[in-house]
Amino acid sequence: MSDDKPQRRPRGSGFDDIDRRIVDVLMRDGRAQSTTIGEELGLSGNLVANRIRAMDAAGLMRVVAVSDFRIHGYRMVARIRLQVSGRPPIDVARELAEREDVLSVHITSGRYPVSCLYAFRNAREMIEAVRDATADLAGVEDVDVELVNNVYRYVPAIGPLGT
Repeated sequence: MSDDKPQRRPRGSGFDDIDRRIVDVLMRDGRAQSTTIGEELGLSGNLVANRIRAMDAAGLMRVVAVSDFRIHGYRMVARIRLQVSGRPPIDVARELAEREDVLSVHITSGRYPVSCLYAFRNAREMIEAVRDATADLAGVEDVDVELVNNVYRYVPAIGPLGT
């Protein structure tokens, strides 16, 4: 076998350079066909298709549509941080993760162990969400709200897939 021919990846091995190059193309065009990707990268379409299936099956990659906040009617984005007492922060985070307007929930270090990124259609929704966080969630002691004025970079293509 020649050295310039891509080797088959052993089962169970991690993400390699070929996988990264395939994902880079899919991030530009999620509808790109395996043969087109292969031509661009100097690989066979079958190799590309097999790699995509393997990455998907292993939970390493997923091809999805990404839409703008505004398409869904969201006009405001805010980060809401919660100080929790008398209850594990993970329990509060799990409850928040079930809410429709919550884009992401994180456990963090510092004074506010739970941080959420919310999307709102208007200021009233934001005020109600803050009120609900303090009234409806047991253990929430304090809330800090940061309204996002401008988004200069947001990379939704990279993130945890296990959620």
